[in-house]
Amino acid sequence: MRPQSTGIVELHDSKQKERGFGCMKLIAFLTEDGVTEWEQWHGAHLQAAAGQCPYTGKCPIHARSVEKALNDQRKRPIQYTLDFEF
Repeated sequence: MRPQSTGIVELHDSKQKERGFGCMKLIAFLTEDGVTEWEQWHGAHLQAAAGQCPYTGKCPIHARSVEKALNDQRKRPIQYTLDFEF
């Protein structure tokens, strides 16, 4: 029988939302470049999680994601330019 939380004390194994970021291609690129310093490794992961990955130029996953987003009809803008002619 598992213990149940009473709301007073939180159990250590209660469901928690994980908010981590992981990209195997980023790890492969960092390994290829010989990055061993924690600050550089962690900084690259923080940049990638914020949408500013330093390897977007050579990442095939990023290229496919961009291509898919550009070709998705639901995400296309309705109006490309603003016309202020009255």
